[in-house]
Amino acid sequence: MLGRRRFMQQAALGAAVLGLPVAVAKRALAAEPRALPSRDLLATDPERFWAELRRQWLLAADRINLNCGSVGCTPLPVLRATIDHLLAVEAFRDPGYPWFGYEENALVRKLRDTLAEYLHCRRDEIALVRNATEGNNIVCNGLDLKPGDEVVLTDQEHAGGRCCWEQKAARFGIKLCFLTLPKPPNAAEEIVELFRKAITPRTRVFAFSHITTVTGLMLPAKAICKLAREHGILSHIDGAHGIGQISLDLHDLGCDSYAASPHKWLLAPKGTGVLYLREEVQERLWAHTVSSEWRNYKQKAYRFSNLGTSNLSVMAGLQAALDFQTKLGANHVYARIHHLARRVHDRLLGYPQLRLANASKDFSYGGLLSFEPARGNLSRVVEECAARHIRVAGGSGRIRVATHIFTQPTDLNALFDAVDRGLRG
Repeated sequence: MLGRRRFMQQAALGAAVLGLPVAVAKRALAAEPRALPSRDLLATDPERFWAELRRQWLLAADRINLNCGSVGCTPLPVLRATIDHLLAVEAFRDPGYPWFGYEENALVRKLRDTLAEYLHCRRDEIALVRNATEGNNIVCNGLDLKPGDEVVLTDQEHAGGRCCWEQKAARFGIKLCFLTLPKPPNAAEEIVELFRKAITPRTRVFAFSHITTVTGLMLPAKAICKLAREHGILSHIDGAHGIGQISLDLHDLGCDSYAASPHKWLLAPKGTGVLYLREEVQERLWAHTVSSEWRNYKQKAYRFSNLGTSNLSVMAGLQAALDFQTKLGANHVYARIHHLARRVHDRLLGYPQLRLANASKDFSYGGLLSFEPARGNLSRVVEECAARHIRVAGGSGRIRVATHIFTQPTDLNALFDAVDRGLRG
């Protein structure tokens, strides 16, 4: 346990380094972190359990974050793990290289093992990157495609999953086919059929989001990947919103590659990314960023983690984020996220002035919901959200709401009040 003097020094250092008020730094660096609420409480009084769990975040009392779809709120145990590692490695007592981006060290090996277990794949199929955008670029730029080869995408792709293919089309003459996704779809089969009809003899890749950033629509990824495999087409998934929001079994999903951003729904530090590469496709990819190991195929997927000196401390935080969710129980996390989203879903259905853009049925959404005006715009709703310091995504044409385990019923009540008043205005 830290002595009082050492603790105060550490808190002061944290305040200086992180730009935090000393009181906030004390919470982040406290010698004895607040224990998680008992799992027994979850069974007997779930609302109290989630209310007590909220104390694990530094969230300001006068701010409401309903935009985990951009960046999540990192809980204190994860912040502590990141900061402790950051401070410890500067003592240079680590036996190995205390960064990542070159050879694998003990922390990286353990993290890849944990991720493989969490994602139901093999460690040699996991590369550590810095975000889903980087993972998407590794796959896109690593593939040899010829002029006229076709890649199928959707019209709801994030720029980080779309622009790499647009650049490849501009440079090498490949053809991009964009599918217009229904808003909302009536059935998962409706989406699969769009991909089926897009297949031609030149189709080489399906590149699509597991959960779209535009509306939060959850695509039937397993069925799409099965369709791709049946036609000899590679399937790459932009899973920026997948990890931490929904349960993932990548081998069962059947994709060839999957890029994820744990800083969103897994609540990991910003600057952490995961790239899954099915072992059978790894040698088909050129390395995106090259160093001395660029053609060391014995490294398997880790060949794509040779990015040069990078911040290992955030990867210590990613390990802590996985541990945090495991302690809570991933099934409980997923259930809570969706339970709160369903509350938003059911409330929004009651407004004739609105239409849900992604959620016709339960299959089509997880913790992200988006709504659009049936007529006019949502500018007054946006203003009412801003007045209550509610952070959402979108604007006057569409608003996207994200619920997570730190979201409280009072947060949703504030959102509903903003919607009520905005629509009346």
